Amino acid sequence: MPALRVAVVGSGPAGSSAAETLAKAGIETYLFERKLDNAKPCGGAIPLCMVSEFDLPPEIIDRQVRKMKMISPSNVEVDINIEKEHEYIGMCRREVLDGYLRDRAVACGT
Repeated sequence: MPALRVAVVGSGPAGSSAAETLAKAGIETYLFERKLDNAKPCGGAIPLCMVSEFDLPPEIIDRQVRKMKMISPSNVEVDINIEKEHEYIGMCRREVLDGYLRDRAVACGT
């Protein structure tokens, strides 16, 4: 069987996670990003289930939010209230999250 080589274009959360998974599986993986200092407009909200699924360390999360209001461009409002004391929505800066996931992929051999 020929050796596999994979190019992952884009080192945002999806690309970095894909590259990490491929590298852990022993697949030769290359991760490309055109602009490493790109701070994307992003609310930074990460549901608690994703904090554990992405295995994020506590220092990635800037704040733990239990109440928030989201307003769409068409002025539709959505209130979010987390009632369970141990649950929260993690808030983080996108550039910090991207950098962490990218570094973790590189550490796996990307």
